[in-house]
Amino acid sequence: MSLRKAFVALALGAAVLGGTTGCSFSSHIESIRPYTPSDGFQADYPQHHLKVRNVLYVTIGDQSTLIGSIINTSKNPASISIRYVDGVTGQVTEKDIATIPGSKKYDIGFNGAPSLDVTLAGVAGGLTEIQFLLDGAEIKDADGNVQRLTIPVVDGTLAQYRALLEQPTE
Repeated sequence: MSLRKAFVALALGAAVLGGTTGCSFSSHIESIRPYTPSDGFQADYPQHHLKVRNVLYVTIGDQSTLIGSIINTSKNPASISIRYVDGVTGQVTEKDIATIPGSKKYDIGFNGAPSLDVTLAGVAGGLTEIQFLLDGAEIKDADGNVQRLTIPVVDGTLAQYRALLEQPTE
């Protein structure tokens, strides 16, 4: 084999090796990004002293429920309600959830807590939109933008979600 053929073979081999294994040279490494492992939506509202954790909508046929947690990081009580478009009537609806004491977490639909009986638009595998209200007012960010949450709609026929539909409702 000539020196030229050996060089071409070596260069081709290096190009293939570099092209198939060198992806981390040009790509952002996703495994070092912090994230919250869960199925639901997470949000922090530091200016309102609220945190929303693992909010999702479970549905199967005409049976459905909203679950998640709301954490009041303030020392004062916080009255929380939800605004949503009713999936049957299409009407904007508001429903009181709870008054959460200061520095406490309120669970919806797990840890023995009742779930929230709401009918949202959306199908399993999709997304739907809700909005939490604090003391009857919209939650806004520092720029004055209303904070709406786009949450996952999950399939209640799956074993990991089925038990959530069997919780008592409020």
